[in-house]
Amino acid sequence: MEIALNALLVRDPTVLALGEPSHAEPAFQQQRNQIFAALVDRGFRSIALETDRLAAFTIDDYVSGRAESVRTDDFSHGFGLLEGNRELIDWMRAYNESHAEPLTFHGFDTPLDITNAPSPRPYLRELCEYVAPERWNSIDALIGDDEPWDEVLDPALSIGASPEAMALRAATDDLIVALYASTPRLVAASSVSAWRRAAVCASTALGLLRYHAQIAAGGPDPLSRMAAVRDAWMAQNLLDIRVVEQHRGPTLVHTHNRHVQRHVGRMQMGGENLEWSSAGSILSSLLGERYALITGSLGASPRLRLGSPPPGTYEHALDALGSGLFGGTAVREVTSGKQARTDAPDYRYFPLDGEDLATTDAVLHVAAAPGEAPEPTATVSEAAAARAAALAARISTLPDVTALQAEYGSQAPESNWGNYFFFLGDDQYRPFATIVIRNMPGYDEESQLDRPDVVRLNLHVGRAEFERRFGFPPRELSAHRFDYTAVDELLPHPVYGNQGWMCVLNPDRTLPEVERLVALAHGNAVAREKRRTTA
Repeated sequence: MEIALNALLVRDPTVLALGEPSHAEPAFQQQRNQIFAALVDRGFRSIALETDRLAAFTIDDYVSGRAESVRTDDFSHGFGLLEGNRELIDWMRAYNESHAEPLTFHGFDTPLDITNAPSPRPYLRELCEYVAPERWNSIDALIGDDEPWDEVLDPALSIGASPEAMALRAATDDLIVALYASTPRLVAASSVSAWRRAAVCASTALGLLRYHAQIAAGGPDPLSRMAAVRDAWMAQNLLDIRVVEQHRGPTLVHTHNRHVQRHVGRMQMGGENLEWSSAGSILSSLLGERYALITGSLGASPRLRLGSPPPGTYEHALDALGSGLFGGTAVREVTSGKQARTDAPDYRYFPLDGEDLATTDAVLHVAAAPGEAPEPTATVSEAAAARAAALAARISTLPDVTALQAEYGSQAPESNWGNYFFFLGDDQYRPFATIVIRNMPGYDEESQLDRPDVVRLNLHVGRAEFERRFGFPPRELSAHRFDYTAVDELLPHPVYGNQGWMCVLNPDRTLPEVERLVALAHGNAVAREKRRTTA
């Protein structure tokens, strides 16, 4: 690794991007931690991960010693549950305790994913409090209720092109001008760090408004346009981070291969062939040789049920080199004439393709990841399966309900095998209820559904019912703590609670109230369908 790293650094890159073919294989987080430690010895002083940029300020407070603890949900997208991420920030904190020149943690991602783009309210509120408190009431009125901002899959229901959203976008732009125009006064009254946080609030609010506008635009290739907005936003975040870090050494960036690759991003999702400019292609165009790329490659992974790569594939050729970091020239020599593998059983894994190898500076290959393949039924007892089936039967009696169960051994993600999804009519994009019987590793584990007799019913009850039940709006969920392992207790959903979802494990005593909430969730779905058909 030392020789390959030194070769990468000959051109003095300011951004070294390290990709991985799947977030679900822990071996890449472990390798990243080793690489970052080696890079710190070579002058790197910062790392940027695929996690929400604003939330990452809290993680950096822990790394720098300004805070005594960090929560798993301070990482976005469920990445706080990854052991390698926790090990990274603990190592950075320990390093900073004994070195004068500190390491800094950054996030460069957005606060959204393909099914969730929140309201800009919290970001605009914080921005107004810093720049112009007197403007908040008028901006709050333009934002309105948070519920309509949840519509991210149907252009007809999206709020992104409404007159209020357009006015809000203009008002946000005015606030950004005020932020920069008032920089001397604001920094003198607070600090450079406080100003930079406000600037991130501003860019986040504007990015969300752009994203919602793309949702509302309709037309062909909606997912491609949404992916393009996200990666352009990522690239801008990384350029901003480099402004902060320019005098402190280069930055290591770690994310999925698809975000840092030099070529156009391509994938299939929702029946659409997506194509967009990746953040890496943008940075490479702007930074030139100051952008260096290590592409992640995986041979076999028990966790992903990925066997040894078939002969004739890129990964099979790399297996002959073993696990390690290899320069791009050597990689292209051994993979010449080979082809992409097609045996991947897990949708979360993206094998190498020819463009990856033609445009990368190096490859980090994990020939055989450690671990054992999980048994699909090991954490699901007959009692749990029967309980899930009984709940499913009750929900299925409601009018116009379509119930789907992910079958064992199907093409559905293994973490969904045995789970139930309930939709209104033919709308199979947005369920109003689900029943889950297993954890989603690295994303949804706080309910500990690996207990054999436990199932979880999830209900989209809406923001009003959520606030009535818990005494605070969903957007404030991160400020509250719950025991998500508690059985027969009505709880916020550990992942989607901020969108108005509730859950209950093994409902028994709570069944009468659960029946009411099921009816409410169904009624909300009926009302949403009426809005969609009349929009």
